[in-house]
Amino acid sequence: MSAPDEKVGVSELAANPQTSNSSIDEKNLNELDGSASASAHDLTKADRGVDVVVGLLSGHADDEELDPAVASRIRRKLDWNILPLLFVLYTVQYMDKNTLASSNVLGILVDAHLTTDDFNNLATSFYAGYIVFVLPHAWAMQRFPISKYIAINIALWSVLTGVQAACKDYSSLFGVRFLLGGSESCITTGMMTLIQMFYTRLETTERIGWTIQCNGLASIIGGFIAFGVAHVSPKVHPHRWQWFMIIMTIISAFTSAFWFWRMPDNPTSARFLNEEERLDAVKRIRINQNGVETKVWKKYQFIEALTDVKTWILFVFAMCGELQGGIGIEYGAIIKGFGFNTTQTTLLNIPSGFCLIFSISLGGLALRRFPNTRCWLAMIGFIPGIIACFFLLFLPMSNRAGLIVQIYLINMGGLGLSMVVSLCTIIYSGHTKKMTANGLFFFGYAVGQMLNSQFWKIQYRPRNTVPWVIILVSLVVNCLCVLALRIHLVAENKRRDAEKIASGKEYDDFGYVEKTDADGKVHKVKVPIQYLDITDKENRAF
Repeated sequence: MSAPDEKVGVSELAANPQTSNSSIDEKNLNELDGSASASAHDLTKADRGVDVVVGLLSGHADDEELDPAVASRIRRKLDWNILPLLFVLYTVQYMDKNTLASSNVLGILVDAHLTTDDFNNLATSFYAGYIVFVLPHAWAMQRFPISKYIAINIALWSVLTGVQAACKDYSSLFGVRFLLGGSESCITTGMMTLIQMFYTRLETTERIGWTIQCNGLASIIGGFIAFGVAHVSPKVHPHRWQWFMIIMTIISAFTSAFWFWRMPDNPTSARFLNEEERLDAVKRIRINQNGVETKVWKKYQFIEALTDVKTWILFVFAMCGELQGGIGIEYGAIIKGFGFNTTQTTLLNIPSGFCLIFSISLGGLALRRFPNTRCWLAMIGFIPGIIACFFLLFLPMSNRAGLIVQIYLINMGGLGLSMVVSLCTIIYSGHTKKMTANGLFFFGYAVGQMLNSQFWKIQYRPRNTVPWVIILVSLVVNCLCVLALRIHLVAENKRRDAEKIASGKEYDDFGYVEKTDADGKVHKVKVPIQYLDITDKENRAF
């Protein structure tokens, strides 16, 4: 028997055409069932605020399903052109975000006259800026070309990273870190949005996982850069931490130019695809049931996102989950507290990156073998961290090897994060709703990040009992949030199945959009219903 959430509904979704509840046979446009559904009038009159691919699909609503060989060829072409851009961006972004952590090891506390509390506040200031700008970014990325908008923000953060090197005290660093957080707060929401425009749901989960793996790659590369810079004499100007930031500025500037030049805003603007391939790219992801992109902000979808229980489960997950993020900022002090010197500390964080990559890779393979298990895999991903926290609380401080291994095990939680981020991408429909829900997820993420640096107090060192207890509790809460989300999704799927059986009707697969041709004549264009930019509550077949 199939798992209760193994179908195209509002639960965990496998990219399998045979699981779709929708038929591709043409039907008349009937009124959709349910109070939350759009009426036929709303759908036929939609000449504004529909998906950007509607024009591309005009005249192709009744085309046969895409040949699997063609779909595979398109996917490979997308991978070769899009994934390198995503991987480079996410690697550089994580390295930039953690310049402060590396600078801690490289002497910023002394050179900028910072106390431990000052350093913690600088980590907080980054996420204060993140919180202020994350929802405005969500709005702007819907209104403007998304890849160009991201590229401009990459350019801005490259400048701000360099400005950090010129700061000489706490107040100037605080202001720059605030603006740096603001510029970077569009990156992950933008990445999630872009990936789901080009890939099926299973492919989206895999590619989000691969992209998040780049955090591990960033830890490895950043660790080697910091190791190299650590060999510069501390008496040389610029100082070692300033050299690290200068290097990151140069890398970020190149990334911005690379993105502006190569990254498409959606399938219709992909220059590496011809006209037929763009159409095939859109057909390939029709089974997602959530469209591609709409450039009109819709108030009702914004409100629907705020009143959807999924949004707040994910918000709590993100907020509690990022209480663990302080390890990324404080790793220098943590590892030094185990009794290692500066040079050893720059190298000993590198295995954390390998653990992150390994856990997400293993999760991706498991998802292919056992579809529709994202929630279970997420919970499994947090178990090593729960065990590690107990060891960090009770292992003798003399057992340096045992303590450092626990830090690596906590990074196995990257599997859980990647699964939940992919869920956040695929369980919503309606572009404004998706952008709002994603923005609120990362609002919660930023709140957790603001808090996570505040409980790493000098009086808790070297055992850090209070931080490890907080992280242990946050990991348990993460598991409970994921379990609650799964229960909600399964219950909603069952409710929709029962509603469909009771109605005795199939759901509508197509709608009509009024188009005006060059002669001013208005005619109706038949399009799949998901490209009318309706939400997961309105689209009963979602």
